[in-house]
Amino acid sequence: MASKSGVHTDVGAKVTHTTWTQTAQFVVNSTVGFLFDYAQARGLGTDRISNKREKLESALYTYINTRHLRKVSIEVHKQGASKSDEAVERFDLTFEVKDPDDLSQSELQRMEDKDFNNYRKEVMAQLQDLDSLPSNVDYRILIWCAPKNDLDQPKPNVEGWSSTSARSTDHLNKKNLGDAVNTGPINADASLWIR
Repeated sequence: MASKSGVHTDVGAKVTHTTWTQTAQFVVNSTVGFLFDYAQARGLGTDRISNKREKLESALYTYINTRHLRKVSIEVHKQGASKSDEAVERFDLTFEVKDPDDLSQSELQRMEDKDFNNYRKEVMAQLQDLDSLPSNVDYRILIWCAPKNDLDQPKPNVEGWSSTSARSTDHLNKKNLGDAVNTGPINADASLWIR
């Protein structure tokens, strides 16, 4: 049974209850963890994520709760490149946010069968097989939001974030890496734009 206050699932004699707040916080933590792991796996360093972690978590939490979040990316580019230059590589987590009341019984059951740590291991294993990035690259974190959510509400502004445009990926190929997060009401798929 799903409700706005949380998702309930019977598992034998055990009943779990996850509130929307807990689910959103789990997704924020998982998303930041994926970004750390990607940056580390690709040799980019994690200082930028560490230094911006509170602002990143605040923005993710806000945009999940307002149902504006669509994608979070790490965009890799040549050091000193202008924003009109092409991306060297881009890692995307593409989100789908559903109202818990809209979840089917089978979606609720699938949530119980998921191993979230396994998602991260599978995605990161695929990154290990890639050629190294050039040494003269830098990166930035992008949060993609819908201008209006499904309730026709405008996207709120979050301190520490501003509008920008993504660098072109037209010259890159998209590789789907699989599930990143699957909580039922909030799901994300990982993909990578590479040469």
